[in-house]
Amino acid sequence: MKNLAKISTDSNKFMTIPDFIPEYEINDNTFILNYKKLLERYLSHGEPSPDTLRNYYSAIDNYLQWCRYNKRHPLKITEYEFTYYRDMLVQLKMKKGSIKSKLNAVRQFYNVAVKLKLLAENPTDGIGVKAYEPNDISPLKFLQAAQLEHLLNVIPDDGKNVENIRDKAMIMLMALEGLRTVEVYRMSVADVDWQVKTIYIHGKGHNDFIYPRHDVMAYLKQYIKLRYADKQKKDPYGEPVFTALGNRNKGGRMNRRSIRRSIDKWLEIAGFKKAGISCHMLRHTCGTLLYSTTKDLQIVKQVLRHSDINITSKYAHVFSQMDNRYTSDIRLNNNI
Repeated sequence: MKNLAKISTDSNKFMTIPDFIPEYEINDNTFILNYKKLLERYLSHGEPSPDTLRNYYSAIDNYLQWCRYNKRHPLKITEYEFTYYRDMLVQLKMKKGSIKSKLNAVRQFYNVAVKLKLLAENPTDGIGVKAYEPNDISPLKFLQAAQLEHLLNVIPDDGKNVENIRDKAMIMLMALEGLRTVEVYRMSVADVDWQVKTIYIHGKGHNDFIYPRHDVMAYLKQYIKLRYADKQKKDPYGEPVFTALGNRNKGGRMNRRSIRRSIDKWLEIAGFKKAGISCHMLRHTCGTLLYSTTKDLQIVKQVLRHSDINITSKYAHVFSQMDNRYTSDIRLNNNI
C-alpha cells in the first residue's frame, strides 16, 4: 500500500500524493472525520469549484449535526429515518430549491460512502421534495420586453461611469443571456473569447459555453476596457470581469451579495422591486421572452442550460395560461 503514496515520472522523480488516506484506514469513523477530502475527489471529476465545496460542506455539516443531536451515526441512518430529516427541512419552510440542494449534498456524501464500500446502498436515494411546479413562476416574476427596456434605460450611461456600465452589463447578461447570479460572479476575463464571441460559463452543476448577442458582447467589452482590476489580489477563478469599487475590496471580484444589491438598486429605481423580485427574476425574463418569441422549449432549454426539459416547461405553462385565458369560455347572459 505504501507504493500507492508515490507516482513515478519519466524523470525518475517521485511526486507525493497530497493528503493521501490509505483505503484500508477508511472506516465508519475516519470517513466522517475526513469526508471533505474524500468528497472533493469524487465531485465534478475531482475539480469542484470553491463555491460548490462551500455549499456542500455547509449542508453536510448541518446534516451531521442533526445526526449527532438525534444520537444516530450517519452511516447507520436508514431510508425511513432520513425522511424525518427531509421533513424537518420542509417544516422550516425553506424554499424547495434550497431543500433540494441540501438533500443533494447529503446524497453525494452517501454516494462516496457507497463507492468506498462502507454502505451497500444509498439511504437517501428516492427521498426528495415535490417537484418544481410550473406555476411556481408567476407573471409577476419576469419582465415584459417593454419593462426590460425601461430597466436598462433608467441606468444613466455617459460612457464614463464605470459603476453604471458594470451594472447594466450584468443585467444584460442575466436578462438577455439567462445567466445566474453565481455565473456572473464567477466570470473571469479568460472566459471571454472575443474572436469567436463566446463566454465560458462556470455554471450550476456543469460548465458550458454561451454565444451572446452582439450588443451584449460589445457592451461587455466596453465595460472591461474601463473597469479597474487589482491583479495583485489572489482569485481562484482568475482575473474577474466584474470588480468591486469600494475601498475594502477595490479591484477585487464582486461577491454575490454586492451583485444582488447593485441590481436591486436599479429594480427599485425602475419601480419593479417588490417581494419575490430579485436577480433570478432576470433569468426568468430571458426564458419567458425567448419562449414568447420562439415557442420552442428546446431553444429555451439550450440557452438557459437546463438539465431537464421539465424544468423548461414552466415557461410554456405560463404562456399557455396567459394566451388562452380559459375562463373566457364561461358564458354569461349579460355583459359585465
